[in-house]
Amino acid sequence: MPELVTQCTPAPKLPPTPANLSSMGLEEPPAAPPIIDPAAWEDFPVFRETFLMHVTEPVYNAALRKAGEFLFTMLLEHYGNLPAWAESPTRIELRAALGDLRHLEGFLGSVGREHRLSSLSSEDTVLSQSAARVAVDVGKLADRIERELVTGRGEVQ
Repeated sequence: MPELVTQCTPAPKLPPTPANLSSMGLEEPPAAPPIIDPAAWEDFPVFRETFLMHVTEPVYNAALRKAGEFLFTMLLEHYGNLPAWAESPTRIELRAALGDLRHLEGFLGSVGREHRLSSLSSEDTVLSQSAARVAVDVGKLADRIERELVTGRGEVQ
C-alpha cells in the first residue's frame, strides 16, 4: 500500500490582522466565535465554542458546524429508537447542563489565571481578572444545580 503523505502548513507566529492575512495565504479573517442569542441555543447543539475557537480557518470552522448540525439532526431522527434513560429527561438535561457549566467554570478559570501566568496587555489583564470572577459565579450556578439534583426539590430561591 502506498504511504499517505500529508503536508501541513505551520501555524502563523503572528496573530492574523488585515495587514498580514495575505502573507499567510488567507483571503478572509479567521473564524471567530459567534454571539449566540440564548433563544437560538439549539442552532449550536454539538461543538462547544471553546473548541471551535481553535478552528480559525473559516471554511473548516463552517464545515465542523455543518457536520455538527448533521449529527444532531441524525440523532433527533433516531431519538425514538434509543434506549430509555434511567432518570427523567429533566434530570438528564440538568446533568448535561451541569457538565457544560463545569467545563465553562474550568475554562474561565484558566482564562482567569492568564494574567498571572502570561504577559498581557492592560486591557487583557482586566478581562482575565473578570474571567476569574465569572468562573466563581459559574461554579456557584453549577453548585446550585448539583444541590437541586441531590435534593430533588428543584426549589427556586
